[in-house]
Amino acid sequence: MRKVIYKIGRIRIVVLISVIAVLLAVGLNYILQQFQEVTFSYSSFLRAAVIPIIVAPLLSWYLIGLFLRVIELEETMSEWALFDQLTGLLNRRAFLHRAEQEYRSAKRYETTFGVVVLDLDYFKNINDQHGHMAGDAILKDFGDLVLEQIRQSDISGRIGGEEFAFILPNTTLAQSQVFAEKLLQAVADRQVMIDGQTINYTASIGITVSFPENDFKIHNLIHHADQALYKAKSAGRNCYKVAENLL
Repeated sequence: MRKVIYKIGRIRIVVLISVIAVLLAVGLNYILQQFQEVTFSYSSFLRAAVIPIIVAPLLSWYLIGLFLRVIELEETMSEWALFDQLTGLLNRRAFLHRAEQEYRSAKRYETTFGVVVLDLDYFKNINDQHGHMAGDAILKDFGDLVLEQIRQSDISGRIGGEEFAFILPNTTLAQSQVFAEKLLQAVADRQVMIDGQTINYTASIGITVSFPENDFKIHNLIHHADQALYKAKSAGRNCYKVAENLL
């Protein structure tokens, strides 16, 4: 509906509504004169048209604006229901929904996709040392980085406090590893300024891959990637590990 309003133009719609209001008022006045059998009078028509000429444009302009505002608010609420407001990535619920869709598509067309789970290293220490505003700044910075790095077809989401996940359609294990290496390097190169102080941060990654011949469900794949992430943490962080028993 908003597209229709923008296409026609708000002013044209107001004019159209005003004209219709005037015609209805004059027409109703004419019908009442016929029923009451009063002498035909142009002045009565003019009086009948005065009020809609004054009120209709103002009222219709206000109501159309209010209607557009309601639509914008609905769209904003819909966006908030899907995206994490701090990072700009999908929230957990929306990510899992999109991941399930990709899983079904991959099964249907027998394609491979990568599952990557990432956790920011020593995030609690950053919050403790620099405050939660610093932590929020790093989360936002990482969200910006992800949106710069990923392909349009990739699915990315914040699934926990400082934990993120990615679905990489039509991607092999080797390609998923390349993705992880580039992402780790990009994260290590980031610098966030907090109160004049530069903060660097790193991440750890776990990888698994869905092959057409395996029967893992999407939650199993994410779980395996998460287990690989723990191994990356145990290996010293700022690295990636691949889940075992992919097939």
